[in-house]
Amino acid sequence: MKPIYLFLSVFILVLTFAPFKTEASHVDLKPCIQTSHCVREELITESINDPLSEIQIILENTPRMEIVEIDGDYLHAESTSRFMKYVDDLEISYDESERKLTIRSESRVGEGDFGVNQKRVDLLKAKLFDS
Repeated sequence: MKPIYLFLSVFILVLTFAPFKTEASHVDLKPCIQTSHCVREELITESINDPLSEIQIILENTPRMEIVEIDGDYLHAESTSRFMKYVDDLEISYDESERKLTIRSESRVGEGDFGVNQKRVDLLKAKLFDS
């Protein structure tokens, strides 16, 4: 088989099975299974022009918070605790047609979070709607 045909065959296979990312892909966040260390809330953002950009700015200025993924209308950040260095996940999905944000914050380890995830979501809401 000639190298060009091999290349084209592989290229076509990759295009066939590789998923394409779209800017308009909406991500439905999974529900919280254990509410003792997980919070999931939905917010209507009619008064905010670009809520994901606003949230990105807030998170970039939040200590021990690192944005690890932004894909269209989905944002994933990790928050590391100060002393024990536990990592919590913060996921945010935006449905532009309904102007609805879904926020999900969950601890990766442990049975309880001492209210940290609820405080994180409440602080994010306060900064988002007071700005």
